Amino acid sequence: MKISILPIFILFVFAFVVWMTRRARHHRSITGEEARSLYSLIGALAGWTLVSTGLGLAGLHTSAWLLQTVPLLWQAVLPVVIVMTAFMFSERLRSALRGVARSTPAVWLVLIQALRIGALGGVIKGITGEITSGYVFWIGIPDFLFGLSAIAVGWLLLRGSIGPRFLVAWSLTGAAIILVPTFAFMGYWMNEPGFTFIFQFPMVLAPSIVVPMFISLNALLAWRSFRYGSQGTTVGLPGTAGAAQEGDLCYK
Repeated sequence: MKISILPIFILFVFAFVVWMTRRARHHRSITGEEARSLYSLIGALAGWTLVSTGLGLAGLHTSAWLLQTVPLLWQAVLPVVIVMTAFMFSERLRSALRGVARSTPAVWLVLIQALRIGALGGVIKGITGEITSGYVFWIGIPDFLFGLSAIAVGWLLLRGSIGPRFLVAWSLTGAAIILVPTFAFMGYWMNEPGFTFIFQFPMVLAPSIVVPMFISLNALLAWRSFRYGSQGTTVGLPGTAGAAQEGDLCYK
């Protein structure tokens, strides 16, 4: 099995989501029942991660039958289906997500995206020839640059130098740089011989859970910034230029 940083990313992102839920519950932004609905969703995504890992270790993601039968990146679609199904049918979950959005400081939702700097690893493998698919350049380079931008945006946010409109645009850009080139050109990628690298373990964990989680956090920040405007979206840490004022929902 190849050494990869992806399992560390998975643990870090899941820990971050649990922290957001615990923080929202601690600040009474969500009820105990709402917190449990979020934990159930997190558990379902963790379960899918274990299933995908098992399939990867068994080499089933790269089986000729599966690749020919299910031509799309179904690994990336399944966690989205899990989230959207739970979101549509559970008012309690929707209320919980609103509470978490209010409670979580925007700067942390920005800085978590800095983990996408790790995409540089795939770009390097493409340069050295270890990965022959052009996908690592079309996706990896913008993804790496977006991760770098998260550090700059987080710093500007702490200084109170940017507003909610910028955060909405920036967050949607973070999702688009992956979604558009992946699905708009899916027919090309699926016929490119080198693209099968994405189904190899542990790389398959990226579309299976890491990318959907990052994009979900992009969506959460975009919605938060649009819904609450300047209230709480330009706040930073206490004592900074963008620190929350008394009564701000993010620090109440």
